[in-house]
Amino acid sequence: MSATPFQPISKTKPMATTDRKRQRSSSSDDAAYSKRPATGHSSSDAAVLSTVDAELSSINDLLQEEETSQKQTWQIGKRVKKLLESNDKLPISKQLDAYFLWGTALARLASLNEDPTLANAAADKFQQMLTLSQDESDEDAADAALGPVGFSLWGSSLLTVATETQSREVLDQALSKFQRAVEVDGGTTFETRFQYAKALKEGGDLVAFLEEDGDKVKQFYYNRALEMCEKLEVIYKNESIQEEEDDSEDDDQVTAEDYAEAKLLEAVLRGLLEDSSSVDDFHRTLALYQKAISLSPGSAEVLMEMTNYLAARCLNSSSLKGKVTDKEWKTLFDDLEAKYRSLLTEAGFDLQECHEICKRKDTNDQDEPEEEEIDERVPHLLNTLGKGLTAFVRAFPTLGDNQKKSQKQKKKRATGDARFTRAVEVLRSAHHFHDKLGGYYLACLYASPPFEDEEQCRTWLETADSYGALEDEFDVEEFTTMHDKTWFKRLAQPPEQIEDIDGEQRDEQDEE
Repeated sequence: MSATPFQPISKTKPMATTDRKRQRSSSSDDAAYSKRPATGHSSSDAAVLSTVDAELSSINDLLQEEETSQKQTWQIGKRVKKLLESNDKLPISKQLDAYFLWGTALARLASLNEDPTLANAAADKFQQMLTLSQDESDEDAADAALGPVGFSLWGSSLLTVATETQSREVLDQALSKFQRAVEVDGGTTFETRFQYAKALKEGGDLVAFLEEDGDKVKQFYYNRALEMCEKLEVIYKNESIQEEEDDSEDDDQVTAEDYAEAKLLEAVLRGLLEDSSSVDDFHRTLALYQKAISLSPGSAEVLMEMTNYLAARCLNSSSLKGKVTDKEWKTLFDDLEAKYRSLLTEAGFDLQECHEICKRKDTNDQDEPEEEEIDERVPHLLNTLGKGLTAFVRAFPTLGDNQKKSQKQKKKRATGDARFTRAVEVLRSAHHFHDKLGGYYLACLYASPPFEDEEQCRTWLETADSYGALEDEFDVEEFTTMHDKTWFKRLAQPPEQIEDIDGEQRDEQDEE
C-alpha cells in the first residue's frame, strides 16, 4: 500500500500570503504544482511518508487561510523544522515541499513585521530549495520546484532585506527573482507581473533615497514598472474576453478589483514621473485614479491615494500657471468629499458625526455616548480626507479683499470658511478614534500663513510627536512660520543638536 502523495500550495498560482493585497486560495484540483515519479517503499517507509504528508497537508491548509494569525504562522516554521530534523532521509520531493512551506511562513512573518532577519531566513529557505533541486538531473527542476510563487516570495523577502539594510546589491537580487518568476510562468499571469511591477516601484523609491543621482536612476525603475502595467492591461482584457466565452468559474480569474490595483499603481507611477507644469500630465494621471475608483468604488486605498495626489498638486497649483482654474479645483474637491461621504456611510459612519464629536469635546460634555466598535477604515479615511481639505483651504484661503487687516481679523475671516471648519472637525475626529492620526495635518493647517496660530500648531504638533506620528511624516518646510520658535527647533532638530538650542535659549534669557 503506497502513501498518498501530498499536494501543496500551488507554486504556479496566487496563494494566500500577506505580502499581497489580493488573496486567493487554490482549489484542491489546482493544488498540485508538480507530480514526481512514485518510487517503491517498504510498509514502514510508507507509514512514515503518510505521516509526513499528513503534517505537510495540515501546514498547507493553515497557509491557505487568509486570516492565519502571526502566532500560527510562527508555529508553522517550528513544525516544519521539527519535521525535517526528525526525518533526515526524506525524498527530495518532500524536502522541497517542506522548505517551500517554511519559506512561505517566514516570508509572511517578515512582511507583517518588516523584519529583515526573518526575511533573510525566508530567502535562505528558498535558496536551499534551489540547491536541493539542482541535485536532480532535470535542468528545469529548480524552476519547477520554486514556481512563480516561490520566486516571487523569494524576491519579496530580499526586497524587505534591501529596504531595511538599504542595500542596492540586495535590491538587484530581489528584482532578478521577480523577473525570474515572470519568465517561469511565461509572462501571462496577472499576479506575477503585478508583483514585479510593485517591486520595481519600490526599487525606484529605494534608489532615489540611497544614491546621489538617485532621482535620475529611479526614473528607469518607474518606467520599467509602467511597462509591466501596460502588459497587465493586455492580460486583463484578454482574460475578460475569455470569461465572456467561457461560463466556467475559476478562482484565479482576474477581477475588476485586481485590475483597479494595477491602474492605481500606474497612476502613482505617472504622478511620480509627470511634468508638474503640464496640465495634460495632470489630467492623464487624474484620469487613471478615476478609472481605478470606477473599477473598485469601495476601495479605501484607491480613494486615499488619489487624495494624496490631489493634495500635493493643489498645494503646488501655481506650477500649472492657472491652467486649472479655482473653480475646477473646487469641483474636484467637492467630488472627492462626496466619495468619502459615500464610503464612510458604507462603513457605518455619518460624516456629520464629526461635528457632534467636536461639539461634545468643546463643551466638555461628560455624557459621551457609548461608542460601538468602529470600522477600522474610518479613522484612516477621516485622516486622509482631512489632509485633502486642509490642502485645499491652504491653497485657496477665504481672505476677503486686499486691504490690510490685523492678524486677528484675518484669522476670524479665514476660519469662518465652511471647508476650513470641516477640515478641522474631520481631523479632530480622526484623532478621536486613533491617537496617531489627525494631529500632524492640524499642525500643518495652523502653521500656514492664512490660518497661523502658534498655540494650536504647537499643541497638535507636540501631540503628533508624543504618539510617534512624526516618525512617519514630518516635513519641516510645512512649518516655515514656526522655524524661529525654540519649541519647534527642539522638535525638528536631531537629539545631539538640542543641547545647542537649550544653550541659545539660556543666553537669550540672560540677556533679558
